[in-house]
Amino acid sequence: MSQGIPARAVGYGFAATTAGAWWLAGRRERGVLAVTGSTVAAQFALHGWFDFAQASAGPPAMPDSGAWMTHDASSAMGSMPMDGPMTSHWSPGMVAAHSLAAVLCGLWLWRGEAAVFRAGRALAVFVFAPLRRAERIRAVCQVPPPARPVWFFVPVQPVRGVLLRHDIARRGPPMPAVCC
Repeated sequence: MSQGIPARAVGYGFAATTAGAWWLAGRRERGVLAVTGSTVAAQFALHGWFDFAQASAGPPAMPDSGAWMTHDASSAMGSMPMDGPMTSHWSPGMVAAHSLAAVLCGLWLWRGEAAVFRAGRALAVFVFAPLRRAERIRAVCQVPPPARPVWFFVPVQPVRGVLLRHDIARRGPPMPAVCC
């Protein structure tokens, strides 16, 4: 552009573009229309923003006569017609150039995104295929759990008779002898 763009406008454009890209990014792969369309929209939005910021900044400051330009050059430049603050620079050649650049960059980004997703899938296969194979081998070589014992029906006896059947009393006075 013929005039400088304020640094704040460049920073705001960068922040808006980064936020939009972060919002559009996700875990799934985007198609060619989504990536290229977003690139074209961002290209024209940034161009419009920079055009507005440049027009809002006003005409460029003219250097004084002691600077790199001579007084004659500055007076000649002062007589050149300057664009007004709301003059637009949207010529058909500019629109075609920006459209072509945006479409080419969008296609390039789309192929790059496809390559990154393809590399991620290949890495996942490389990392997880041996783990799946080891899991299958472990499942085949695993010792089966022991068979459950078969429970037979045992009749329930009263608790009192079971506990006292084999009881021997060894405490207290001796028992009188029965056979003396």
